Amino acid sequence: MPTEIVGTEGELAQRAAEIVCGLVREEPGVALGLASGKTPLGLYAELARRVRARETDLSGITAFAVDELHGLSRQHPATNASYFREHLTRQVPLRAFHLMDSEAKPAEEECARLLRLIEQAGGLALVVLGIGKNGHLGFNEPGSPLDSRCRRVCLDRPTRETYAPLFGSLDGVPAFGLTLGLADLLGARAVLLLATGADKAEMVAQALEGPVAEAVPASALQRHPRLTVLLDREAGARLRHAQGAS
Repeated sequence: MPTEIVGTEGELAQRAAEIVCGLVREEPGVALGLASGKTPLGLYAELARRVRARETDLSGITAFAVDELHGLSRQHPATNASYFREHLTRQVPLRAFHLMDSEAKPAEEECARLLRLIEQAGGLALVVLGIGKNGHLGFNEPGSPLDSRCRRVCLDRPTRETYAPLFGSLDGVPAFGLTLGLADLLGARAVLLLATGADKAEMVAQALEGPVAEAVPASALQRHPRLTVLLDREAGARLRHAQGAS
């Protein structure tokens, strides 16, 4: 798998944007799967800059959020609806952006709806992912089956802890989320994994160079034929074999 270690988060964002924009130049109407969180923020800011500068045109893109908290008001600032409105869709015109409904009942119907929309869009050409400190992808927590599909999941404590500042306490964080499954994510034609910071280094090494195991959901990425990994120096510090390092 191509694994590039870049010097800074800013350089990582620029390289990730090059990959996304290169794909869009070749296929202007493709569908993308996008993750939220701190790691992809630089990418979304760089895409917005390129759109403003008329260096790229993303108006033909259909995008899908890969997960969402469940059992929460759609207007809550912790939802992906709020996240992507603030960090992407206000600045970047897209053909369509599809999210899972944080208030959806029943959750199974909402998950089926999203999978239908992805199928109607021709499948995901590229999915952009971060990696959790516990190795999760989307909300596929440790123990998730490698053949899992879009579903409602119980969130592990480390995942909920990342949201605690937005809720004032851990107790206020929803216990459940909706997520594309590992099989859905690996069903994308290409995968771009981003990771930054020393706190991700051990899990990055386990995911990319350890055994493929349900205990480390991100290890399933080793099976994808078109996986690209972009890391800053801190996140890649424990890898033994980083290709294209700079």
